[in-house]
Amino acid sequence: MLNKIRKDSGKLVFGFRCRVLVFVFRCYLLLLAIREYRNPWLAMMVLRRLVNLKRSLVGNTQSMKWLRSNGRYFWNVSSPGWPSKAFRAFISHEMNRIVPLRKRQSQLQTLILSITSRCPLACKHCYEWKNLAGSECLSLLQLRQILDRFQRLGVSHVELSGGEPLSRFDDLIVLLQGAGKGTDFWILTSGFELDYRKARALKKAGLTGAVISLDHFNETKHNEFRANPESYSWVWKAVKNAQSVGLAVALSLCATREFINTENLEKYLKLAKDMGVWIVRILEPRAVGHFSECDIELGEEQFRILDEFYLKLTNDPDYRDFPILDFLAYYQRRTGCFGGDRYLYVDSKGEMHSCPFCQESAGSALAESLDEILVSLRGKGCHKYPRARAKSILPDSCMLT
Repeated sequence: MLNKIRKDSGKLVFGFRCRVLVFVFRCYLLLLAIREYRNPWLAMMVLRRLVNLKRSLVGNTQSMKWLRSNGRYFWNVSSPGWPSKAFRAFISHEMNRIVPLRKRQSQLQTLILSITSRCPLACKHCYEWKNLAGSECLSLLQLRQILDRFQRLGVSHVELSGGEPLSRFDDLIVLLQGAGKGTDFWILTSGFELDYRKARALKKAGLTGAVISLDHFNETKHNEFRANPESYSWVWKAVKNAQSVGLAVALSLCATREFINTENLEKYLKLAKDMGVWIVRILEPRAVGHFSECDIELGEEQFRILDEFYLKLTNDPDYRDFPILDFLAYYQRRTGCFGGDRYLYVDSKGEMHSCPFCQESAGSALAESLDEILVSLRGKGCHKYPRARAKSILPDSCMLT
């Protein structure tokens, strides 16, 4: 029998409470900006630029819902929860982009770190497909060295992936326990063997939350996509076990051309709501890894459906009690790719990439110096999202005003 959901595992905040929360959050941002710049007028100017950018992207709308988990608030799984030391560092970096305060500050905010090349699945969309193996390339010591280096650079948000990160469970616990403070940690998982004992150990070790992959509301189709007849049941068990120990939980959907229509998207969000999951991340398929040389890229019609659905879920009062849609691609298509600039990917061999879908390595994360590698990564990003007009954007900044 599945464990009961803890109240601090996640609750959707909307309506009047959300409006009050937005007001408090605005005050927080203003006070932080004043403290950073020691100039009220300059602080107001920086915040106004963020607001104007948001309006240019999604119009003059206001956040309708936030996820409350363990006393903090999230509007996606791509940035740290507020209030926290991690969020303060995150937003300070964004402000520093607009009006620099420090001569030397890392551009990076998020690290996606593959901790294993092992996986029990054979997912159609796997970007690590060519690296999957039965043995590890990186030792636990090397993983700790990589993580420490990026935390020293000021990374405030880390996503631990694979392969399947839970297949290296003992090392995962040690990695979390030894990590520095002031960083949010999430795992990107299929839910593989995430029982109550493991979920509790992860929570105790310092894990913030779990992004659990569910690629269809239909059990058979999800299992076919993952090439495992048990994978759908893993998701349900993992969600409930993670919730039962107070971990924040999100679902991740790889939205293929065959899946994308309004009816399917609404069914998926309804299922997430019934599961008590209040954030859904949408990813687009890319012709890399297992999908290499496959005709799977989305077209303009699919983009239109996704964009309209995202705006509806974000702004329409009729959907205010539905999960938050975390759809970073909506912004990247308008502003340019964040890969190599705000975030980067380190694969299971320790090689650095702009993002998981950019297969060309820029160098080893264990290199003596990362400075030249990090500079070379800036501005590369993904071929799908060329650098565009905006030089500064807070991911999903529509939630800030």
